[in-house]
Amino acid sequence: MCDRKAVIKNADMSEEMQQGSVECATQALEKYNIEKDIAAHIKKQLFLLKGS
Repeated sequence: MCDRKAVIKNADMSEEMQQGSVECATQALEKYNIEKDIAAHIKKQLFLLKGS
């Protein structure tokens, strides 16, 4: 399990979208070690979540 805690300082998105983004980032950090892979996972998941 991950012992990191996300801190959102400023956001221009709904609480639901923020929570989804944090969950997505957490999954990526647990699954991948390479920053490029982490970024690709987050980008793909947010694209699916937002739908655009």
